[in-house]
Amino acid sequence: MSEIKGQLLGVVLVVAIFGAIGGLLYAAFQNAAKSTASKIEETPTYSMSEYSVSNSDLLRY
Repeated sequence: MSEIKGQLLGVVLVVAIFGAIGGLLYAAFQNAAKSTASKIEETPTYSMSEYSVSNSDLLRY
């Protein structure tokens, strides 16, 4: 009977450990997803006029 109790305790501990690690990873991925989403939604800080090239510049090169 004590062998069965030991095996059940081992199974419960393994499930608890994997559950705790899974919860931590889930929270970490949720935070990373929110951070990434907020960075994607930000407007760029550059203007397109800085990168414009005239037709004469294109023909010269």
